[in-house]
Amino acid sequence: MLASVSVLELRKRYRPALFAGAARELDRITAALAAKLGGKVVARRSVVVGGIRSRQYDVAYTRADVRLIDRITYVLRNKTEYYLLCRWPADEAVPAACAQLTSTFRVR
Repeated sequence: MLASVSVLELRKRYRPALFAGAARELDRITAALAAKLGGKVVARRSVVVGGIRSRQYDVAYTRADVRLIDRITYVLRNKTEYYLLCRWPADEAVPAACAQLTSTFRVR
């Protein structure tokens, strides 16, 4: 199991009013990432993380003969993207740490 948070700078300032368009763009980007991994997006949803409406995806793929799930959550605020990643073997249940990652995440 792997859990991580990456912080990236956005080119343009994000505002909550842009959520629908951002969600469509994130759908496209995540589908392209899944294809690059030789996998597919098996779930997509809108969630609230740290009080911020966010977009979350489950991507299934195989690496070194191990089937994996990556749960990717994009949290956008102002000019910052928080990329929350939780990875686990597909034949196991979703680790409690994945829910803990999104339930305890806060932007400072």
